[in-house]
Amino acid sequence: MKSHVSAVLLAVASASTTLAFQSPINNHVKTSMYSNHVKTSMYSPASVAHAPKQHHVSQNRKSKLSTKTTELHSIAPAAALSAVGSPLGSIAVLAFVILVHEAGHFIAARSFGIEVDEFSVGVGPRIVGVRRKLVDSEYVFDRIDDAAEPQQNQDDDGIEFSLRAIPLGGYVRFPENYNRTLAFEMEDAARRARNKARLLRIENSNAVEKALENMAAYSFIFNVVSLGLLKKWQSKRVEDQLKEAEEEALVTKASSVTKKPWWGALSLGKGDNDTTSNESLSTLELLKSAKAPDVEYDANPDLLQNRPAYQRAVVLSGGVVFNILLAFACYFGELTVGRGLPEPIFNPGVVVSQTVSNDSPAYGVLKKGDVILGVNEVSSISSSKRGIWGSQEQISNVISTIRETQNGEDIKLTIVHGMDSATDVVSVSPKRNLDGQASIGVMLGPNYVKTEMVRASNVVDAVTKAGSAVYDITSATAGSITKLLVGVLFGKGLPAGASMSGPIGVVKAGADVVSSSDLAAIVAFAASISVNLAVINSLPLPALDGGQLVFVLAEAAAGRKIDQQLQESINAGALTILLFVSIGTAIGDVRSIF
Repeated sequence: MKSHVSAVLLAVASASTTLAFQSPINNHVKTSMYSNHVKTSMYSPASVAHAPKQHHVSQNRKSKLSTKTTELHSIAPAAALSAVGSPLGSIAVLAFVILVHEAGHFIAARSFGIEVDEFSVGVGPRIVGVRRKLVDSEYVFDRIDDAAEPQQNQDDDGIEFSLRAIPLGGYVRFPENYNRTLAFEMEDAARRARNKARLLRIENSNAVEKALENMAAYSFIFNVVSLGLLKKWQSKRVEDQLKEAEEEALVTKASSVTKKPWWGALSLGKGDNDTTSNESLSTLELLKSAKAPDVEYDANPDLLQNRPAYQRAVVLSGGVVFNILLAFACYFGELTVGRGLPEPIFNPGVVVSQTVSNDSPAYGVLKKGDVILGVNEVSSISSSKRGIWGSQEQISNVISTIRETQNGEDIKLTIVHGMDSATDVVSVSPKRNLDGQASIGVMLGPNYVKTEMVRASNVVDAVTKAGSAVYDITSATAGSITKLLVGVLFGKGLPAGASMSGPIGVVKAGADVVSSSDLAAIVAFAASISVNLAVINSLPLPALDGGQLVFVLAEAAAGRKIDQQLQESINAGALTILLFVSIGTAIGDVRSIF
């Protein structure tokens, strides 16, 4: 296994958003081009209130039933993509976004002359691949046949370009700067020696010391709980054991030299002193071999690991930068040659978006179309953001306030009934839903009015508006993910209105967009996924680009290298956790579908 700079697109759970806009003219749920755009913002704050026996996925299904309205018209390229199958079209869009991300890493590396082994879109078994080699000052492309010559494919010079079976990730693989196989064999031998040395220590230990030795050797949890003190105690015992063995070997050797008579040199057999000396030396050699082996690193200046910190930082940041540029290009294109960027107009407040069920606490108090303007005698629901993000924040504020209601307390809502202009204050007694959270049993949506298409008057205006759109979606996505991670890590649960979505959920959302055959919606989907891929990979978590960048910055600040094998172990452990999270969210996606 070699060094990778990768983008596992769906290895991290996401907070998904699904917005269904209520039409003031008719009573069906319609999805405008902008609502398709927002629906694909898979990492922005969710905007659906949870009913006691209803998850917001049911709202998603209803909104998806009417995606083809008169506002959406078929465009030939998108229709061709949809004809292949909307799930395949969705996966194709995701694969393209990953391709752009990995191209950022690849181009940055090659621009510095850094060696690259493989450029891969997708993970898992290779479907097709070619190898580019320089022959007589010309590049030659050879097809890779893994089945026929697997070893040759691994060792040949040149850069491999691969398409792999699972298109939900990708990577750029760089050459290793040490012999990983040899290092593993040396470490394995040292590990066996450490285990034998531990058994020798246990022989002369009391019951408490034996128990602590076993916990230090086999229990990662005890080492963490003890804040490393248990491991430090064991390391001190290892040092003392080695020192005692060295002293015993010296004493035994000196004793065998001074006490042996001159005629002992003529003896053909081995005496007791010789046996003791050999045993001491054998123990000393065992303890020395238990030390962590020294790994010999390749000093080749063209390897990524041997480049200056700023070059490694540029390579690691390349994928994120290209994803942001892709989103910018999508918005710029819509502003100049497309129909424009949709800008929704919202009135203050949030709307009861579905008919209130009979068993809901709000039955007979609220009805579909009511607008909630305030909670608990607060005249308005404040939001520091504008547009869709501000509307979503208002919905989250309402849900958070409801959840904070104590048992037996009523919540007062300032509302407007339908098209009436007069406000009314009503009281609702929330009930605990299946998740143990206070709920009034209604579905909430933004107070949507209309959507205006914004176009650019010139190139400078297009750059300004496209940059603003990228900034808005990036900041909203980053804020949403930050809240989600804080809530999960500190046991607060998901933020108000948020839900977890994994690989299947993202592909399904993309399939809904592709099935609309609306090119603008598909472009918006690509921009949204590109932004959330950039934000996810920017997180300072091991195994992600941001986490590896932290190691590089730490090395630059400290002025010395961080142990490379330690970094690889941390990254491998973090990647395993991310994959388990991805599997968990995928199971949740399947349950929500069926």
